[in-house]
Amino acid sequence: MMRAHLRDVLTLALLAALVASAGCYPNPQPAGLSPVPTLPPGQTPTPAPLVLTPLGQTPTLFVPQSLGEPVPFAPELQTAVAPPPVSTAEAAGAATVVPVPVAASQVSGAVGSALYLEGCLCHGNQGQGISAPPLRNSQFVQTAGDQALYTVVAYGRNNTRMPAWLLGQCGPLTEAQVQSVVSYLHTLQGVPVLPTATLGPPPPSPSPVETAELERSPTPASPGPAVNLTGDAVRGRAAFGPYCAGCHGPEGLQGIANPGSREERVPVLNPIDPDIANPDPKVFAANVDLRVEYGRVPVGPSPQIVMPAFGATGLLTQQQIADLIAYIIFLNTNCPGLSCS
Repeated sequence: MMRAHLRDVLTLALLAALVASAGCYPNPQPAGLSPVPTLPPGQTPTPAPLVLTPLGQTPTLFVPQSLGEPVPFAPELQTAVAPPPVSTAEAAGAATVVPVPVAASQVSGAVGSALYLEGCLCHGNQGQGISAPPLRNSQFVQTAGDQALYTVVAYGRNNTRMPAWLLGQCGPLTEAQVQSVVSYLHTLQGVPVLPTATLGPPPPSPSPVETAELERSPTPASPGPAVNLTGDAVRGRAAFGPYCAGCHGPEGLQGIANPGSREERVPVLNPIDPDIANPDPKVFAANVDLRVEYGRVPVGPSPQIVMPAFGATGLLTQQQIADLIAYIIFLNTNCPGLSCS
């Protein structure tokens, strides 16, 4: 009996050892992969480094998404979470927090505006904020500095819906594009406050005549200095691709969708609206310049895409605007509605 009892004890001990050892190994993986790392008992994950906001708010601790629901996005001064230290990031093959130097000619607020309208509409088409914090006249943008802005755009914000946009972080943007977006954010500062909705009956819809007049007169201002410069259509063609084709299509032939606008699309520029075109090149140039210089909000209840004020905000130089005007006039004069390639 003693031997039988001893045998039972040894059998139970062996089974317990097998169960315990099975729990210490990760799930089976294909050959060649490293085992899934596990933490020793009693240890907790180390929070990622934090960057304090300019006003010194208390940082939000790193909480992996898998441990609970995402934390709602706090006001715009919520702390940004930095990527791991340089040594750790390099060891993991990820980009570091320091922006990679790129040529100044590759960074453009005008390019950044197109990228913003393509991927940042949760912040509003004019930075007014919709499902994400406003970036228009933002204290954070104005005081955080380019380094902090780059970190937020490139690496995202922890526990929010703000993703990492940098290619090295599985995003779609290059270093130059991220820095271009940062450059564009500066043009949204120190600008007029947008009107807010008021309670009460909706205003009467404008008549077709009033609407057409509104489109013909996007601003009461005078044309910018570009109309007095000599534009180069060849240089304008090179600039049209990065600055205009993203919304108006190659050679201005196909505008992209613009939900919420009356036409539901960004207008084509080739052929351009008859209210803009004119047999007199000076009048034609002035009509185009008014829209490029001061921008335009399309007619409609809530257009997603608006025309940035490329001249008034300094996104483009006056010479670049003059070149673009020359190219648009060239398209409409030589091959209206067709490719000029």
